[in-house]
Amino acid sequence: MIQTILGICGGISIIGGAGAIIWKVLRPAFKMSKRVEKLEEYNDLDYKRLKALEEMQKQQSKCLAAMLNHQITGNGIENMKRIRDDLLESIIDK
Repeated sequence: MIQTILGICGGISIIGGAGAIIWKVLRPAFKMSKRVEKLEEYNDLDYKRLKALEEMQKQQSKCLAAMLNHQITGNGIENMKRIRDDLLESIIDK
């Protein structure tokens, strides 16, 4: 009777120890997986923001070029109006 109880306790102890080892091995992998998913999400958002900033910078450069051209020649008013409209549309959309 005592041997049976000790055998059951020993079995529980072995299974519990194996479970603890498996948990210690798998837990960091699950944590790492969650962190990688979060970092991929942040990476995607950052990429979209950088693309938007790049597009805004291109439009600002066009605007500056048109203003310089207008300052030099006094012409290009229609081009400046078109660039202004594009720039305002871009600002409003963002």
